[in-house]
Amino acid sequence: MAKGGFKVADSDMHVMEPHDLWQRYIAPEFRGRAPVFEGDPLSQGFANRWRVEGRVFPAHSETKARTESLAGRHDLITDRFAEARARRFDAPSQLEALEVEGIDVAVLFRTFGAHVIALDGMDGDLAAAICRAFNDWLADFCAADPSRLRVAAQMPMQDVDKAVSEARRVVKDLGAAALVLPSNPVNRRPWYDPYYEGLWAEAEALNVPICFHGIHGAYQQHIGNRFLDSFVVAHAATHPMELMMDLAGMICGGVLERHPNLRVGFLEGNCSWLPWWLWRLDEECEKFGPWESAKLSCRPTDYFKRQGFASVDVDEGLASHTVDILGDDNLVLSTDYPHHDSSYPHALDIFLDMDEFSRESKRKILWDNCVRLYNL
Repeated sequence: MAKGGFKVADSDMHVMEPHDLWQRYIAPEFRGRAPVFEGDPLSQGFANRWRVEGRVFPAHSETKARTESLAGRHDLITDRFAEARARRFDAPSQLEALEVEGIDVAVLFRTFGAHVIALDGMDGDLAAAICRAFNDWLADFCAADPSRLRVAAQMPMQDVDKAVSEARRVVKDLGAAALVLPSNPVNRRPWYDPYYEGLWAEAEALNVPICFHGIHGAYQQHIGNRFLDSFVVAHAATHPMELMMDLAGMICGGVLERHPNLRVGFLEGNCSWLPWWLWRLDEECEKFGPWESAKLSCRPTDYFKRQGFASVDVDEGLASHTVDILGDDNLVLSTDYPHHDSSYPHALDIFLDMDEFSRESKRKILWDNCVRLYNL
């Protein structure tokens, strides 16, 4: 397509799940426990809710404080999405969005699918059934044009053995390009806990990346839960800060040391924090690393450069300083379509118009690095 002379891979485009997804796709034995939609099927707003196991999702959205803090999001719903919304964000409308923006390939991530499993203590069989149903639906969605739409499969992290089995299935049977994990902890376990070793080993063997991607609230240990009455604070803090913790845990907890061929993405949380945070981790490891249980052979910065990727927002001019300090080999770009705060239909125009990045850096961020992350 060559948008402005560049090939473009969107590292983190989203789908909007149809209201009957789980009723249609979940295994029959779980249909009575499947997520149930409550709202307007033609709306993409967070006034829409899902109910699972007696809980309302997104988390805390039934409370007065949360409802009021989310209200401003509805003002962002404009005619930009009118046609796609009328078509219930089907696959042809997704492909039209690629054409409008100038995107060659998009890796597709969940929206509400992340919320309906964001519950500590959720039965592992149910979590696995919900994820399997979503992944099957997304594979059918991407079948509209599998050369341009790629599956980012979500994992049931309440039960790591089931996550390993699902990882193997989605990569081998569905051709998934990524395994998606929440950025916040599940059942209060850090990601370097030995409990997860089987998944890291499986992802490494399958040559598929682990991608951390947050949501704005959960019935789990989550930064956003501190700010239920301020969506501005919760949304601003949650996405980058949870990713910072993920990066620190995966590196300093020894996961990337033990799995040197595992690729890890840290998505939808900016990247301008990377130079300071990696410097800080380098300093801490130099001072206190000898007493840690995980023994590292490299600096945290070196692990990130070897195995990590982070996404740039299309208007994140500050990311040019990340390029100055860390280089341009580990950054990818996301349009965030069709979320309200995306810049669609001019997301790529905004990025391409920025003078802060050289043409060579733009080429890597728009295509080369994403191809390496997802093995496209």
